[in-house]
Amino acid sequence: MISDPGLGTKRGALATEICVNESEIVLKPEMIDMNHAATMGVASLTVGGAFRKIELNSKDVVVISAAAGGIGSIAVQYAVAKGATVIGIASKKNSDYLKSLGAILVAYEENIQNALLSASAKPITKFLDCYGSDYVKLAFSLGLKGTAIGTLVPSPYVMIKGAQFTGPRHSTYDDFNTLAEMVSEGKVQLNIDQVYDFSLKSVREAYRSLKSGHTRGKKVVKVRG
Repeated sequence: MISDPGLGTKRGALATEICVNESEIVLKPEMIDMNHAATMGVASLTVGGAFRKIELNSKDVVVISAAAGGIGSIAVQYAVAKGATVIGIASKKNSDYLKSLGAILVAYEENIQNALLSASAKPITKFLDCYGSDYVKLAFSLGLKGTAIGTLVPSPYVMIKGAQFTGPRHSTYDDFNTLAEMVSEGKVQLNIDQVYDFSLKSVREAYRSLKSGHTRGKKVVKVRG
């Protein structure tokens, strides 16, 4: 039994009590409150695993789709903290938000391919798709090889073309601690889109909002207090 507060990930965690393995949780740093800690478990494994698979490094120019979303916004900051140049695809209304995270915005309302090619003086070397749809096709159209393209959304096209379906499946336990350290040091800011109470009505509302696909940051269901 762990007596101190922790952060991690577990299927079925929307409950008052759950049982977890030691490999699914780490101690929560004191400077991170419970609401923000609740957003970090899946994100740490998803982003850490994805960037490990496509071998992100400080010399890369990486494009991230859905860059203002719950996972995308953390991926942007994670990549910036690693020294990479980041181009984020999002809505025009998220321009100031993405700039504050350290990314170059390319709005999906415009000709994305042309905008991406002119967004950076250096060539694009990596692509992380956090949305699905045709973004993997877009990545290939930029001249990237499948090994340089990661996606969190599997599809037959992804498998056939050799892009990398990635995320938690390529994570390690240390990814929990890596993101916790980045947050503690101020390198990653966790934006909470909205906090919901633990009721059927509120949880339903949270999932409906999440499904709409226009969330900025993470959603939290507060089980107690």
